[in-house]
Amino acid sequence: MKNQLPDNIKKDIKEIENDNTSGSVELAKKSAEIIINLVNQTGDLEQIKKASLSLVEAQPNMASIFNLVNNLMFYIDKNKKQQLKKIVTNYCKNYLNNLENFEKKIKDQAINLIKNRARIITHSYSSTVLGTLLFLKESKKEISVICTESRPKNEGIKLAKELGKNKIKVKLLVDSAIFSLIPYADIILIGGDAITENGLINKIGTKGIATVAQHYKTPIYALCSTEKLLPKKYPINLDHLKNPNEIIQYNISNVTAVNYYFDLTPLDFFTGFITEKEILKPEEIKEIIINLKIHDNFSDLLSDEDLDIPLI
Repeated sequence: MKNQLPDNIKKDIKEIENDNTSGSVELAKKSAEIIINLVNQTGDLEQIKKASLSLVEAQPNMASIFNLVNNLMFYIDKNKKQQLKKIVTNYCKNYLNNLENFEKKIKDQAINLIKNRARIITHSYSSTVLGTLLFLKESKKEISVICTESRPKNEGIKLAKELGKNKIKVKLLVDSAIFSLIPYADIILIGGDAITENGLINKIGTKGIATVAQHYKTPIYALCSTEKLLPKKYPINLDHLKNPNEIIQYNISNVTAVNYYFDLTPLDFFTGFITEKEILKPEEIKEIIINLKIHDNFSDLLSDEDLDIPLI
């Protein structure tokens, strides 16, 4: 049927849905390639719309995916007289180039903020944080990094391996141990999958780290381009439980293993947000979000609620 996506595209979108370890930027890059492949295959606008919606539904908390396809829909509307294949291909390639440029600009902002011999804490895996830490090393700044393991998928171990491979000194801790070291850190650098007006969506445990950082007045910054910002009324989905076997592989009487991947950290818990534009304060982030629009293609997603993890 014409409205059905090609099998290879459906397979690629399913892989995006099942990817529990890649960051938002990495998934956005993969999503852009899927859209380019689809328009080269079919050249059909309705299929582009359908694939765009499917990508958002596959990873609803990944703002970079939403902004990729949301802005694509607006771009198509403005350039209807041009050939669809050309419009979509040019847009996606520009988007990918922008992501690369944004990461470079974030690194440039961070290097002026972080002193030599800084003790840096981070959590989970973020390609932007990794790139920034490697850039600090390349710029001859001596740093040491404390990584959490970031259970249940252990993305923090992945980050620690990459840093160690590049001769950066790393301490790797179990998640609950990190709170004891926060008062001794010079700075905390966190990635992020999305930013709403009510908070930053990132790997579970981020909210706890930010809460303790506030108490000890340890500076904490989120490294996020403005492509991570979500419009008001965009629904966030934090209450979706993941496979309990990732926590424990056997049953215990009267015990339920509860496996959340993400939490929502209020913007005011952060010292600032290192973006491609400049280092923004929480109130400046909120001002940008107010002006963001959602294309009609995604109107069914709209919500009046911004959900945090429900009480257990």
